[in-house]
Amino acid sequence: MKVTYRKASRSTIAAVRRGHPWVFRDGLVDAPAGEVVALRDERDGVAGWGLADEGPIAVRVLGRGAPPSESLERIIGERIRRADKVRPALLPAETDCWRVVSGAGDGLPGLVVDRYAGLAVLRVYSKAWEPHLAAVVDTIASLPWVESVVRRLGVGAVDGRKGLEVLRGPAPPSVVLVRECGLIYMARPWVGQKTGLFLDQREHRALVRRWAPGRRTANLFAYNGGFSVAAAAGGAARVCTVDIAPDAIDDAIETFRLNGISPEAHVFDVADAFTWRPRGTVDLLVLDPPSLTHGARSDGAAKAAYRKLHRHHGAAVARDGLLATASCTARVPVQTWREAIRAGLQGDWSWCWSSGAPPDHPVALAHEEAHYLKFAILRRR
Repeated sequence: MKVTYRKASRSTIAAVRRGHPWVFRDGLVDAPAGEVVALRDERDGVAGWGLADEGPIAVRVLGRGAPPSESLERIIGERIRRADKVRPALLPAETDCWRVVSGAGDGLPGLVVDRYAGLAVLRVYSKAWEPHLAAVVDTIASLPWVESVVRRLGVGAVDGRKGLEVLRGPAPPSVVLVRECGLIYMARPWVGQKTGLFLDQREHRALVRRWAPGRRTANLFAYNGGFSVAAAAGGAARVCTVDIAPDAIDDAIETFRLNGISPEAHVFDVADAFTWRPRGTVDLLVLDPPSLTHGARSDGAAKAAYRKLHRHHGAAVARDGLLATASCTARVPVQTWREAIRAGLQGDWSWCWSSGAPPDHPVALAHEEAHYLKFAILRRR
């Protein structure tokens, strides 16, 4: 493959040699997006190579050392196939939806592929991949489970469009029914959150299901009710599902029906979860707000919002009750998030569980910024 060589600073070279998947723009000469770039140190040694990008990230690093002699198309194909091959062993039984390619965690920074039964949904977060999409799509389409390949649009700096682009096979329906740990969920690849479903909360839904028996449960910022259905299936005494979007609540009700659970035995509220209060106390409260910051200007407000959320809603948790709380805000580090929880909760509480993203969302060892998902369960003593 054709390679362009660029000198890089000492700090950049050190980061690449540690395995970081990004090279920032400072000090690098621009190259066209998608061009293969090798990075030289001050002694002309090659520290690593990758694809030129636009914006603040200059290069998406694909490997350390000199570029291999094999074609880029072959390298891309091999990495996608290897990622797909290892996934089933990492996942629970009776599950047919998961992340197949997780960006830099699978050696393909800026690329995401999600599986919904026979549908593969591609999302591209870097213009570096645009010249190479044919090789990406060819490989995805060749995977044995794939019936259709679509691209979910909506990454402003890359595609500037919204909606879904059908790349191979028939167009998917508006709703794709998938299975997770034996439960049926509704994925909406055309308009749903992320690529259709919050796949990264799978293991945490299973935890809530395990801890729900007999508990009065409330699920706030519920989207289409994933935690709610898990709690009800686990034997919760009653589940209250709260979201500000009426369509999301409608999907939650339908998901209960799809799983043979009567919605009439539970409560569904279209309401602002930030200010909602339950009727009485709850034994299990799920607090999973959307990302609360997208830039430095709102980072401080996000920390304050987490503190206020836990103060407002923690008071509703009964003694010996559980609070399952999450953050998908990458810009708020785990320690800052935990401090906000401590500052917000009043009374005596204990940490019972703490975790992050599931095994189908791997993170490159040197890519600390990618640890976006945080989850904890606390008990009110």
